[in-house]
Amino acid sequence: MGLVEFAQSAEARGFSGIFLNEHTHLPVSHPTSQFPAGGEIPERYARFWDPYIALSFVAAVTALEIGTAISLIAEHDPIQLGHATATLDHLSGGRLVLGVGWGWNREEYADHGRRPQERAQVVEEWVQVLRSMWRDEVASYAGRYVTLSPSYCWPKPLQSGGPPVLLGAKPTERNFARIARFADGWITDGSPVEAKSLFEQVSQLRAHWSDAGRRAQDLRISVVHNPQPAALPLHEVVAVAADCGIERVLQHIYEGDRDAMLRRLDRAATDLRAVT
Repeated sequence: MGLVEFAQSAEARGFSGIFLNEHTHLPVSHPTSQFPAGGEIPERYARFWDPYIALSFVAAVTALEIGTAISLIAEHDPIQLGHATATLDHLSGGRLVLGVGWGWNREEYADHGRRPQERAQVVEEWVQVLRSMWRDEVASYAGRYVTLSPSYCWPKPLQSGGPPVLLGAKPTERNFARIARFADGWITDGSPVEAKSLFEQVSQLRAHWSDAGRRAQDLRISVVHNPQPAALPLHEVVAVAADCGIERVLQHIYEGDRDAMLRRLDRAATDLRAVT
């Protein structure tokens, strides 16, 4: 199903946004990378839109929030990415949410010219470059992996300070510390949602957030609902998310032909009507 028609169909059913994930390519050989769900890597991982170009089309024909969940930003030039994301946020009327991560496919990352072992550190530096380009009249950054000389950068995002940056990562203490250090919040990794574990994870993240001196009201969390057989139904996940103070539930819609994808949207919309 075409992306633009899909986005318009989602908007017509009452959904509020479209978030896309990202892989630039899929190396045929991947001896050091294990697909997170186990087994062989699905063929669809070789067939991803460029999320920023694709989301510009969605923004042009809908009023939906647009976002990435997640973008592998370390596979981009950070200065070019800062320019592109500022442009997209500005032209979309301030609708961009930037979910970022370092990804699981080491071979994919290595093809971009950096050591896979450093990809988490690169992501953190790239976020700092983006923030300076978005916020500062004269942007600059000097890090281990990138240097931006004092520069004028235009356009600025329409959102004050730039789009929110949410780190998509597993719920570990180390990742929660990273979120508190350099991000605006968290996107869950799509593992099946359980009410008790989600409450515990959010509590752990809030503790790290507070310890870092961040304001409680500034923490932004999105949870991914992956409709696997053992997963909670969507309306229950939404209810749990509301109790946890989570602002957004992202419903995974698997690819398919037009009829299949519309049926999946209809099922999700019907399930949401059960939310009280």
